[in-house]
Amino acid sequence: MCKDKTKVLFFANYNCQYSQQALEHLKHLGFDVQIVISKNRGESLPTDIDKWSGEYILCFRSYFIIPKSLLDRASIAAINFHPAPTKYPGSGSLTWALYENAHTYGVTAHLMNENIDNGAILECRRFPILLQDNVLTLMERSHSKTFDLFVDITIGLALEGKSFLEKKLHASSEEKWSGQARKMFEIDRLQIVDPNCSKEELEQLIRATYTPNFPLEIHLHGYRFVLKI
Repeated sequence: MCKDKTKVLFFANYNCQYSQQALEHLKHLGFDVQIVISKNRGESLPTDIDKWSGEYILCFRSYFIIPKSLLDRASIAAINFHPAPTKYPGSGSLTWALYENAHTYGVTAHLMNENIDNGAILECRRFPILLQDNVLTLMERSHSKTFDLFVDITIGLALEGKSFLEKKLHASSEEKWSGQARKMFEIDRLQIVDPNCSKEELEQLIRATYTPNFPLEIHLHGYRFVLKI
């Protein structure tokens, strides 16, 4: 669909089926793609991307924090696909939405700058949080809808380029980031349960934070108790 070989630097997640589908989609559109895979938080950027230059940087569920010096190498735009709405920038967003009993969640495409989840918004798509939702169900739905947004935005880039971005920015001009950018250590602290918490609070913490790989814990008299469900 691209008239010329538009260059894309694509940041993706190693353990994400949608990242692989997104890569295949970009190739199908005719983009010249260089992919950078992240596996864990805190990784260093590979040195071989220092010389990259092209039209777009696209970030899909990547753990890397991309420096401004690299963002500036995208001649048209650097775009992040954030699996949360504008109310929840930063990490662990769905945990906070569940913990606060939010009624809606969403996914956001935005331009990237040197700050986390801070740039001008291209589109935020919202959807309801169901009463039966927990971390795993809301995560799967948000990742699926982030991929759908990625597909639609990149098709627009392939067909119209910069003019498409200008139209999206205009249509979303009233969308603003409204929450504090949270960090993962805050989730880690939330998962350490006060032994005196109420049953209602415990059930809320389970809904908002529990997964089999990351269970809640109680620390008591030098012992560590791990919740099993």
